[in-house]
Amino acid sequence: SSGITAEYGEVTDEIENTIKKLVAIIQSFQEKIISSVDKMPYGIRYMAMCLRKDLKEKFPESSDEEIMKAVGNLLYYRYMNPVITAPDSFEIVDLEAGKTMNNIQRRNLGSIAKILQHAASYKIFDSDAKYLASLNAFIKSAYIKFMEFFATASAIEEIEDHFNMDEFSDVTMLNKPMIFISPNEICSTHKLLLDHQNEITEGDNDPLTEVLSSLGPVPEEENEQMLGGEKSTEFGLVLTNKWELNMSDESNTQALFSKTKYLVVDLLRIQRGESLTSVLHTGANKQQQELYRAIHSRRMAEQQGQEDEEEKNAKLSVFDPNDTTIDKLKQHIIKNLQILETHKMVTATEDYQELLTSIARDICNQRKYRQRRKQDLKKMAATMDRMNKKKKYYGEAVAHYQEYVKACVSKLSKKQRVGNKKKTAKYTAQKLYDKKVLVSIDDVHQSTFRAVTIEFSTTDEVGVFEVSGKLGGLNLEKINLIFEDLLQLQYEGVSTLKIEDKVTVNVNLLIYLLNKKFYGHE
Repeated sequence: SSGITAEYGEVTDEIENTIKKLVAIIQSFQEKIISSVDKMPYGIRYMAMCLRKDLKEKFPESSDEEIMKAVGNLLYYRYMNPVITAPDSFEIVDLEAGKTMNNIQRRNLGSIAKILQHAASYKIFDSDAKYLASLNAFIKSAYIKFMEFFATASAIEEIEDHFNMDEFSDVTMLNKPMIFISPNEICSTHKLLLDHQNEITEGDNDPLTEVLSSLGPVPEEENEQMLGGEKSTEFGLVLTNKWELNMSDESNTQALFSKTKYLVVDLLRIQRGESLTSVLHTGANKQQQELYRAIHSRRMAEQQGQEDEEEKNAKLSVFDPNDTTIDKLKQHIIKNLQILETHKMVTATEDYQELLTSIARDICNQRKYRQRRKQDLKKMAATMDRMNKKKKYYGEAVAHYQEYVKACVSKLSKKQRVGNKKKTAKYTAQKLYDKKVLVSIDDVHQSTFRAVTIEFSTTDEVGVFEVSGKLGGLNLEKINLIFEDLLQLQYEGVSTLKIEDKVTVNVNLLIYLLNKKFYGHE
């Protein structure tokens, strides 16, 4: 028994040494986990923050320690523990082709994960496991570190701040966002939303209620089975606003509202009055007209280098080159205000006070907007830096793979030659057709394939084959076939290749034939 065995000094010493090694390894694991808090996906940290807030709200009598244990269960047990116990399943470790982790490695990782789980939940070993009781002191200190880690990991900025989104982001976005999702995930999300519809919507007028109503119930299992193996296959979906109005006639009220604010600001910089209505219906003097033309000319010059970008996004431009005079600017503003009034965004009887209030609010928030722009520039600079590093990495990887492929082909090419002679392989078109390597030859009927001879031969260049043919006594034009190009076509999923716009071959079977004849053994 373990009690009797523990009486032997040699056994006790060996257990203590093993536990010391285990603690050292576990400490290194914990240090890596704690130091990687900033590298954790934002989505995981955001869920942890929401869980922490909701638990505090629902169980106000619970201590912070109890709440952090629940948060730790999400972060460690659900997110980190599976990766520690099975790193090969998440491509964390590099294994040679055909090799897997052995049982000893898996058992060791299982022991590490078990102790870390005990530390995360502060579960100490009792007297039944005396040889592990010495770990309790380490578990206590590790638990304290984990609590600090969970608190840090669950303290993250809100979604709007992290992704720098506001009420105007959807209007000013040039490219619609795209997500990659599988049918399984769509069905699961649909079911989850329906199950908790009352908690996440605000009555019948909520947009989400309308979306769920139009979707109907979750598909039944027999309907899901029609997808077969495609249920887990991800595909891209472009996210589009269901209630977005047609931009071609400027009926997108939010964008139009923002655009009109800019136009009104331009007008009020030059011409003042008791109200916006009086300014719009009061003629401008000569000095004001000249001042506006100067502003208009300057903006036209600024836009000269941005014509392509503006053409792509002309509908969202806040500057209209056609507003060459103040009178045209006023006509533009009046037209926009009429559209906004039909959508109940502004009121003419109140001198469009809603618009002026929004402009005043923007002026008050200039500092906030300036800080947001600085954050944007900082994020863009960091993104550019990451992209440049990734570009460099992929460039080096491509160069390495190219050298690797050349080395492999060069090694295989040694089998191409017999002495200094070129190695050749000659077939009739009928034989290649029977092997399904040859699909068709334009202007040559299949019944005459026996009269057509096709010959493959090596060249002085590695991986390049010379293909020649004879039809009766007539020699056909020789062409070069590059083996690497065939492999690229195979990788891209191309099934057939048309050579010289005449001969159609099966790519996979042609690669197999060349491998067998020139790189393999007959």
